[in-house]
Amino acid sequence: MSSIRSDTIGGFNTFLNDQRDEPGSATVSLVDFNSSVEIVYEGVDVKEAPELSEDTYVPGGRTALHDAISIAIKETAADIAARDPGNHLDNVIVVVLTDGKENASETPTDQIRNLVQAYREEHDWEFLFIGANQDAALSANKMAIDIDHSLDMAHSSEGTKAAYESTSERISQARREGSTGGFAEEDRDRQPDSDN
Repeated sequence: MSSIRSDTIGGFNTFLNDQRDEPGSATVSLVDFNSSVEIVYEGVDVKEAPELSEDTYVPGGRTALHDAISIAIKETAADIAARDPGNHLDNVIVVVLTDGKENASETPTDQIRNLVQAYREEHDWEFLFIGANQDAALSANKMAIDIDHSLDMAHSSEGTKAAYESTSERISQARREGSTGGFAEEDRDRQPDSDN
């Protein structure tokens, strides 16, 4: 992500600002991963969620993708379980954005597949997978994420900005209608050099 660092920072911050303007409430968690996984923050009101900066987002290392997804799911589930029963969440959406294939996790693919499938089927969570430098549909499918919930991202400034724009639109749709609906053709067409 080093070559698209500033675009990733800008895209994420724009996403937060877009969601702050939406009616209703939302919380956001941020999990950063490279060779290791770090929970940056968890279950923070979107209006209070810290933005990324050059100081707080420093890409590098390998890609512990499976470990990051596993930790994100388990920590989010624990956060939800600890909430007041009257504070029910209408939607839980896990968005995964990576510019590399899995190459550093201890968590095997079948374990991630089972975990994702369980939370999709038993808890009605949604998963969006955005991947650069890979076939995002193939990567998503291996982890039990629907192909229409995957997006190939061009590894460029334009591709990164378009991916965050599409993600914000899908999250806004879920907040209004109850489901992201997956990525639309307009999201795929928005990606430069896209033949999806």
